[in-house]
Amino acid sequence: MFAIIIGIIVIVLIFLWYMWFLQRKNASTLNKLKDQTDRLKKATLDEKIKKLEEMKLAGASKDRFNQLKDSYREQVDRVLTDILKQMRAAEYKNTEFKVFGSANELKKVSAAVTDFEQKISEVSKGFEDLLASNELNATHSEELQKQYQTLRKQVLTQSFSYGPATDKLEDELSEIANLLDQEKQLTDKGDHIEASQYLDDVKLKLGLITDQLKVIEPLYHDLNEVFPGQVDEIKFVYQKLVKQYFQFKDDIIQQISEVQDEIEESNNKLGDLNFDAVNTNNEDIKQRIDDLYETLTLEIDGKKEVLKEQKPVLDYLNHAVFQHNRLDKRIQKLEEEYVLADKTMKTFNDNFATLNDVRQEYDADVQGIADKKIIFSEVRDDFKEIVKHLDDIEASEKSINDDLNQMLSSERIARNSVDEYAKRLEIQKKMIKQLRLNGLPDDYLDYFYMVYDEINKLYDELDAKQINMEDISKQVIVTQEDLSNLVEKTKKLKYNVLLSEKLLQYANRYANKNPEFSDQLIRARALFDTDYNYDEAVEVISKALESVESGSVDRIKETINA
Repeated sequence: MFAIIIGIIVIVLIFLWYMWFLQRKNASTLNKLKDQTDRLKKATLDEKIKKLEEMKLAGASKDRFNQLKDSYREQVDRVLTDILKQMRAAEYKNTEFKVFGSANELKKVSAAVTDFEQKISEVSKGFEDLLASNELNATHSEELQKQYQTLRKQVLTQSFSYGPATDKLEDELSEIANLLDQEKQLTDKGDHIEASQYLDDVKLKLGLITDQLKVIEPLYHDLNEVFPGQVDEIKFVYQKLVKQYFQFKDDIIQQISEVQDEIEESNNKLGDLNFDAVNTNNEDIKQRIDDLYETLTLEIDGKKEVLKEQKPVLDYLNHAVFQHNRLDKRIQKLEEEYVLADKTMKTFNDNFATLNDVRQEYDADVQGIADKKIIFSEVRDDFKEIVKHLDDIEASEKSINDDLNQMLSSERIARNSVDEYAKRLEIQKKMIKQLRLNGLPDDYLDYFYMVYDEINKLYDELDAKQINMEDISKQVIVTQEDLSNLVEKTKKLKYNVLLSEKLLQYANRYANKNPEFSDQLIRARALFDTDYNYDEAVEVISKALESVESGSVDRIKETINA
């Protein structure tokens, strides 16, 4: 029990100590807030208000001043009074040991004091801005006046650099002068805020004019100096060339006039400060002038090249005609003995027609040069085209000549080949005779005589009045293939004959031992002696022998050396 009483006493003592601690803390906070409010009360803005009232503000500046002053009075007369009341209430509660209620009140007071201090600071800043606006505007106005005077002097003294844009620039400068006058009037009346807006407009417009001058000068330089100088140069060169009887595909005078019209149009647009349109026009003018320069240069260079190439082209043309005529004589001579390919003759005749056309074109151009009625660039292109045609003709006729040489070479090869074919055919004939057969298979004989006829036909065609080497060359290839097949047929025939003879001879030992075998032997001999079917004879006797003596056929085949 005693311990419980002691515990309760300790808890009470701790609680009393905590309440005393909070009371002291609240008192400390209250003292700080009193000091803060005393400092705010002393820092009055009455002096600033008096100075601003002496400035005799007007317009937006006066409205702003009144707004700030009303806000200030509101804070001092009502808000600060409320704060002091709340502080006294908090102090009373703290004295009465209502420490928790006092702490809550002090939190509200602290927030209100902080807000009050911020509002007073904002008002003070507003007053300072108004006080500084007069001096700031004066400084700003002086700087802008200097910039304006500098720009005005530049535009007036260097108007030759801005051309038709000068009037618009002067209008813009007059507008700036008017803004500066209105700013001064507002400043004199005390409306510094509105005056500041005018100064901002002046600054913006001065920057705009400065930027415009940077754009205008190069554009007008092109329109006033570069383009006219180039046009005059083009006129001078053109007139000089006309006196020298130069001709042109295009109407140069009309093109020059169009350029001059576009220069005038650009000047008008520059006078309206339409820089995008001027820039686009100027680019087009540059291109047109470049095209005119190129046209004049094209004809000047064209004349140089034409005069330089006139004789070489003629020499080349004469050389091509000479080569063509020489090839023509060779073709006429060869046509007596050979049939020439249609394609070759068509190409040759086309070349002849092209040479005539080229000659006419060259003569017309030369006559035009003599009559001084030609466009040199076109003649230059004609000469290039003529040279190209002559190159093509030279290449094609070289090919024709090579084909003719190949044809003659093919004839020699064909004659040698046919002689060789005849010898090989004779060898096949002798090989068959050496076998001393009673007859030969019909298919072999047909094939032999087919090759024989092909060789004789080649001899006839090679001995013809007009040799067609195109057909002969094709037939030589066919005959070569057929002869090769005949050689293989002869080789196979010889082998089957020799093999069947040996097989039949070997089969005699079984002739009387097996009636069925005897029948097959008789059949095989009939195929060999009567039908001359040596392939089937080998097949029949081989099958019979294998039935009575397996492996005998292979042993006999190994003895054959066909």
